[in-house]
This record gives sequence, structure tokens and C-alpha cells, in this order.
Amino acid sequence: MDTALVLARLALAAVFAVAGFAKLADREGSRQGLEGFGVPKAAAQPVSVLLPLAEIAVAILLLPTATAWWGAIGAALLLGAFIAGIAYNLARGNHPDCHCFGQLHSEPAGWPTLIRNGIFEVVALFIVVFGRDIFSFSNEDAGYSLVAWIGDLSTWELLATILGVIALAAIVIEGWLLVHLLGQNGRVLLRLDAIETMVAEGGVDLDAAAAPAAPAPRPLGLPEGSPAPAFRLEGLHGETMTLDALRAAGKPVMLIFSDPGCGPCNALLPDLGRWQREHASRLSIALLSRGAVEANRAKATEHGLSHVLLQKDREVAQAYQANGTPAAVIVRPDGTIGSPVSAGAEAIKTLVAKATGSLPLQAAPVARSGGNGANGGQAVAPQPAPQIPRAKVGDVAPAIELPDLEGKTVTLADFKGQKTMLLFWNPGCGFCRRMTDELKQWEAKPPKGAPKLLVVSTGTPEANKDMGLTSPTVLDQGFTVGRAYGASGTPSAVLVDASGKIASDVAVGQPGVMALATGKDPAKVDNGGAPAVKTAKKGDKAPAVKLKDVEGNAFDLAAQKTDTLLLFWNPGCGFCRRMTDDLKAWEANPPEGAPKLVLVSTGTADANREMGLSSTMLLDDGFNTGRAFGASGTPSAVLVDKTGKIASEVGVGAPAVLALAGAAQAPGQAAAV
Repeated sequence: MDTALVLARLALAAVFAVAGFAKLADREGSRQGLEGFGVPKAAAQPVSVLLPLAEIAVAILLLPTATAWWGAIGAALLLGAFIAGIAYNLARGNHPDCHCFGQLHSEPAGWPTLIRNGIFEVVALFIVVFGRDIFSFSNEDAGYSLVAWIGDLSTWELLATILGVIALAAIVIEGWLLVHLLGQNGRVLLRLDAIETMVAEGGVDLDAAAAPAAPAPRPLGLPEGSPAPAFRLEGLHGETMTLDALRAAGKPVMLIFSDPGCGPCNALLPDLGRWQREHASRLSIALLSRGAVEANRAKATEHGLSHVLLQKDREVAQAYQANGTPAAVIVRPDGTIGSPVSAGAEAIKTLVAKATGSLPLQAAPVARSGGNGANGGQAVAPQPAPQIPRAKVGDVAPAIELPDLEGKTVTLADFKGQKTMLLFWNPGCGFCRRMTDELKQWEAKPPKGAPKLLVVSTGTPEANKDMGLTSPTVLDQGFTVGRAYGASGTPSAVLVDASGKIASDVAVGQPGVMALATGKDPAKVDNGGAPAVKTAKKGDKAPAVKLKDVEGNAFDLAAQKTDTLLLFWNPGCGFCRRMTDDLKAWEANPPEGAPKLVLVSTGTADANREMGLSSTMLLDDGFNTGRAFGASGTPSAVLVDKTGKIASEVGVGAPAVLALAGAAQAPGQAAAV
């Protein structure tokens, strides 16, 4: 028993000593790891110092027999706290970087981490239970004194022990060096790959002299031109973002895969924030990270990032075959892969330069024939995949062949011979849900001459069945059919005549959809039969806003002589509710030069008062003001400058809204979906 106790003390002391000193050597990483586990930012800095000091103290206490029992108590308490923190995060679906051994070893917390700490806890409890005489309360049962134990060894035993310790230390050091050497080698290979790509794009063939017929290495990631995997992720403020939403602006989308515990990723964040601001008109950039919301939110705030989305682990990165961080890939506006995966900071910078016009964005690295082709072996750049054509009134309607909610295939040809309305739908869309009752009434009693209805929806069969619609519903998860007809959101609709040709422009929103369904002109029903509201654009004079606030006082936008941020709001909107705390914090301490915030909200005065916001809150139940400015959902916002002109695109979602709120001097740089 004494030998087992002393070996347990030595093992535990070694673990705590290595962990403590490694964390002290990388305090910034330790701080980030603590924030990832949910430790408040204000407390993470001191704890990042106190925790490794406590681990070192435990290691020291475990060595002498007189203090070993108390050291084991300390070890058990620390390990218990570690186990509780890991289990809590795993239960919430978070996998923060454990940073258990500093830069020596750091990995996302998971079940292996929990099991490892559980084993250490068993060792500590073994010393606690058997390392003290329960009758005399003496600590003398914690095993041999290390000094006495070593003194009792024979010369050969002592020599074998010393050699064993040296061998163990050599194995540990060699393993550490091997891991770092492999990592460094990988980074060198990635940089060489990026250099070769740039040289090839410049027309220089590095391989021509040595091996002209050698096959080019397979590019990283999915084949270019293949469909980009769809995804649905939560942002830092609880909003849900999809690939389709990122592509809605009609620009290429760059997905950058990152990790809060990755040093090169963190070093790239200042550039990423700058790219999002400088290239917003040409490229939508989204950061796909993982880990705790708090740790990622702190980095996003520090560097002014928008579109930061959180994976549960690395599921989206794996779908795109991005097997390391940082890595990036381009998705074309038509939803196909537009570039190989670029791995490493330098390769990502090159990809940004291509995507924004500094370098040509080619569909793939330059490929060469074997020398017998018609081009005589000259470089051939693959052509980009064609854009999905958008049909117009009078064109033959694009074909539809999709599964319904029972898995049976439904085609548009099934409806030939009768006028059909295609309704583009999403069961998770608040505007869709709000018009469901009206649509059910229309289904129950359609007016004379009404078209047949075919619902083209995203979401699961169960979610669509829960809507209670009786019309045929087919599933189009990639929204490919909607885009082919020119739709860019939900709810929207288009008419197809009996001969299979498109018979109307796309109608957007509940009024337009119901107008098509009832045989009316959507352009004349947005305001109860008045001419349609003209959507204003950046640089236009802002539409008139004359509304009453929640107290009944009149408000006139034209009377404002300062920059104004109009925030389109709905107290019943989950995304609005989730960003309320951030908005209150902004109200309490607005940045220098921030615009005046004016909320234009639906709902009752009482419901809006309960939100607890101090800014001016106007009531617009019909959402007419939002539509006049081009907004189609909540939360969304637009800047109006002091001269009364629109100074930004519409920003959609909490990150874009907050970016506009802090960017009064450069409103055009705010990201908008």
C-alpha cells in the first residue's frame, strides 16, 4: 500500500506541476480557455494566474509525507471543479478549448477530457482515503517519505529508478518536440502550396523542367462547381443564419473556419474585421467558429467582426473538407463551391485578394494537359460554373421535381392545365407564421378563379406539417427553386399559367402573396389598395416617417437634425428579444459619434414598454415604414444622415444592427445581409 501511495503522489504531483507551469507560460491562452468555459471576462485574468499557482502548490504539497494528504485534498477539489465545468459545457453542447497543459497540449473539451480528469480524481481520492489514519488522524499513512524511500533503495534499484525517470522525461520531451515539428512542417507545406499557386497564376511553371507530365496535387476541399453544403448555425446573439441568407445579397460568400484556441486564427482576426468593412460591397465574409458564446463574442467585439457563427463542433468545416484552422473557401452566388480550401493565414489573404479583384479568382489551380491535347499542353483555366438563370414573366417556368412531406415526388408538370401559385415558404419565418391563418382561410374558401397552390418550403416535414396547411408542400432545402424564379426570401410567390409559363413578377410579403392568391395586382395592395410603396436605396432621400411613439407623442424624421438609426423591431420576435441586453448596454454607453436610435416597432405600446429600452419607440403595426426602406424582417436597421438621406444599406440581424449603431462615421461599411 505504501508503494502504491507514493507512486500515486508522484504521478499526481507531476501532472499538476506540468499543468501549472505550462499555464503560467501561456497566460493569454489560459485566460481564453477560462472564458471559453464561461468564466466572466473580468475574473478570467486573475484566475488565469491563481489557478496555475494553486496547481503548483498542490504539486509541492503532495511530495512531503506530512503534507501529502492535504495536497490530495486540494487536488481532489480542483479536479472536482474541472469535472463540473467540463460536464456543464458538454451538457450545453459546448466544446471549449480545455488548455489543460498550456501550449504543451490543448484540445476541445470532450468525453475523453472528462474521463481523464475522472481518473485523476480517483487517484486523488485514493490518497485521501488511504493516506490518513482514520483513528489517530495522523498523516503518516500517506506512503513512504520520498527521502526515506529513496534511501532504502539498493544501488541497482536507485540506478534503475534514475534511468527510468530519465527515459520517461526523454519520451515526454521527444513527443512534445515531434508534435511541434509536425505542426511546423504542416505550416511550411501550406505556405509552399500557397506560393506555388500564386506562381502558377502568374504563368510560371515550376514543374515544367523537372516533371512536365506529373499530375497536379488534388486541391483541398470539395470540387469546384459542386453544390456547397447547406448549414444553419446560431450567431453570437441567438440569431439563426443559413448559407442561403448569407448568399441573399447576390455576392460571393467567404467562409472562414476558425477556433478560439487557435493562435494563427486569433492573429488573423484584425485583418478579418478590416476585410469585412472594406470589401462589404463585393464579398460577404462569415467566420465559422466554435466554443463558448462569451469567448467568441469578446473577440468579435474587440475586432469589430460581424457574421460570427458557432458550430457545435466542426460539423460544417468537415462538410466542406476544411480539416484545419484557419481555413477558408469561397461559395459563389449560385450556391456552388468557388475555390479550393485555402489553409493558413497567408493562403487566406491570397484568397481574399482574388475574391476582391486584386488577383483573378479562378475556379481551380491551373491545370495542364498531358501534352497530347488540342492545346499542346498549354495551361487551361477551368471555367466557373454558370449562374442559375432567373426566369422572367413569359418564360417557360423552371422545372420542379421535389419530394413532398411524405417523400413522394411532385413535379410542376402535375399542375399543367391549371393556373398555379408557387409559394416560397419557411416554417421558421416569423412573417410566414403570421400569415398562416389567413392562408388557411383562403384554402378553406378560395375565391372564384383562384389558382392552385403549391408550397415550396424549407425545414423538416414535421415543422411543415405543424403549420396545418392542406395544399401540396414540397421540400427545397437549398432554396434552389426559389432562386431560379427570382425569389430571395420568404414568404414570396409567383404565378404559373395553365400552359406552364410564368405569369407574374415575384410578390414579396403577406400582402403581395395574398394579392396573387385572390387575383389582385400585388403592386396595388401593399397599402390597402394605394400604389405600392417605393423601396428607397442608399443615397436617396429618406421616406417620410411620421408616427406616434408609445406615449402617443408625434415623431417626424424630417425634423431630426442628427444622424438617426432606424431599427425595425418586433417585441414578439425571438431575435429581437435575444439582442435586447446588448441594445441596453449600447444605450447606457453609446460610442462616440453614435447615431440617435429610433425603434420602429409593431405590437402594442405595453409590449414595447416591457422591453425596457430607453430610446424613442414608434408604433407601425403595418410595417409600412420598414418596407419603404427595403427592410423585410426584424431586427433590421438603416442609417439616415443629418441631411435626411439614407446612409447605409439595410443591416439584417443583431450583428449588422449593432455594427451600424457603432459606425456612424462610416455607415457604408456595416455588413448587411
